[in-house]
Amino acid sequence: MATPENEEEKKFQAKIRATPWFSEFKEKYGEEPNLSSSADYDYRKAVKGGAMPQRDKYDNNSYHWPSALPSGEMLKSKDHPTAWKEKYMRATGKNPDATGVTEEAAKKMGYKKGGSVKSSASSRADGIAIRGKTRGKIL
Repeated sequence: MATPENEEEKKFQAKIRATPWFSEFKEKYGEEPNLSSSADYDYRKAVKGGAMPQRDKYDNNSYHWPSALPSGEMLKSKDHPTAWKEKYMRATGKNPDATGVTEEAAKKMGYKKGGSVKSSASSRADGIAIRGKTRGKIL
């Protein structure tokens, strides 16, 4: 018997598998991405929240999902390898990829991997801060 949960999962799987990101991931890594609920990224919450992957000019123009929803709710777990970037961007208003800041350098500045963040997230799908959301800093 079909349940609403099963139908919702079928719709999610169909939608995410139809994205160019999914195809690109399979081609690049030779396997499908981990879409399980135990993954370090919440794809279901992202899709439900209207987020979709966008090209990232700092990573050879490959597709990337946003770190957070426009509401500020994180999509990456604290254990995600790049969760620190969102924390750094929220604190500084600067994309570490654009400025060349590494995770090690960010740690020295006091930005640790994971953890919670308090300010609102960028509404851009690539996570880059936008004018008016950078605490008055010009990027």
